[in-house]
Amino acid sequence: MAQTLSVGIIGAGWPGLMHARGYAAAGGWKVDAVADLIPQRRNGFIKEFSAAREFSEVGDLLKDPTIDAVSICLPNHLHAPVALLALKAGKHVLCEKPPALNAADARKIERSAAKAGKVLLYSLQRRFGGNEQASHQAITKGHAGAVYHARASWTRTRGTPIGTGWFSDKSKSGGGAIIDLGVHMLDLAWYLLGEPEPATVMAVAHKRIGKAVEQATDVEESGFALFRFANGASLELAASWALNQPPQQNGTLCRIHGEAGAVDVYVPGGPVLYRAFSEKGEPKETVLKLPKTVGHAAMIRHFRDCILNQVSPLCGAQQGTALMKMIDSFYKSAATGKSVQI
Repeated sequence: MAQTLSVGIIGAGWPGLMHARGYAAAGGWKVDAVADLIPQRRNGFIKEFSAAREFSEVGDLLKDPTIDAVSICLPNHLHAPVALLALKAGKHVLCEKPPALNAADARKIERSAAKAGKVLLYSLQRRFGGNEQASHQAITKGHAGAVYHARASWTRTRGTPIGTGWFSDKSKSGGGAIIDLGVHMLDLAWYLLGEPEPATVMAVAHKRIGKAVEQATDVEESGFALFRFANGASLELAASWALNQPPQQNGTLCRIHGEAGAVDVYVPGGPVLYRAFSEKGEPKETVLKLPKTVGHAAMIRHFRDCILNQVSPLCGAQQGTALMKMIDSFYKSAATGKSVQI
């Protein structure tokens, strides 16, 4: 009989529910415990997942010796301190994005995971989506040739988070649209490019519309950047909570360009591979086949493989630190108006 792993969910809000449903769908896991400050959320969670134990304090959950792993589904500023506590307590960790508020904290987590000898996986779900998995497979098989440029964006016309009390507080969120939405698209495009070593970034950040829509914040509502990598590859990034554009332009875009073709990840009928371009630039189009297991279930199956089969995490400690170095450099460039080395 396959080994069943016990997991505790830290934070019973929407991300925690999505993680718990992913554990149920992945198989081989039992959601045994939940920690949350709000009794009503704990009660709702227990009813849905039949968790055996509930805690109001994270430390009490981490003391439970029967729990193998935890999912950290808390506001951004709590990711690093709770991940450090969990690793010290001997738990494997699946942590929501962003890895931390900055690269220095991400490095602390990286060192702690190495010292503890435990799996650390960051919940950057875009790597595990169906379109994204199919695109990655096509690229790694060489169908687009050597890839050298990416365009990635996640824009909202009017989508500034309100009512949470922390998204607009930089000390708790780390930033605005870039660290909230942009981190997903930056990570995905970097992953599809083969995770080249970051070199420089030129970035701008804007806060232009907030007052007009009565959603003023102390963080950026939109941001745009051009990243360069040590191997010569480049990446355009755009993210917004508020941007004057037609609502039908809301959503995500990710296109990867190679020497022999290109991949468009987010096409309504499925991701498309373009190759065999004519002299006029007309390509042959191939709709890519999607995998069966996607989303949180795919991510959590991968988490299990990392724990039991010593598979390297797709977005583990090193990737998390590198990603936060890119985010830190984005904000430094935007603040100084200069290109910044990463």
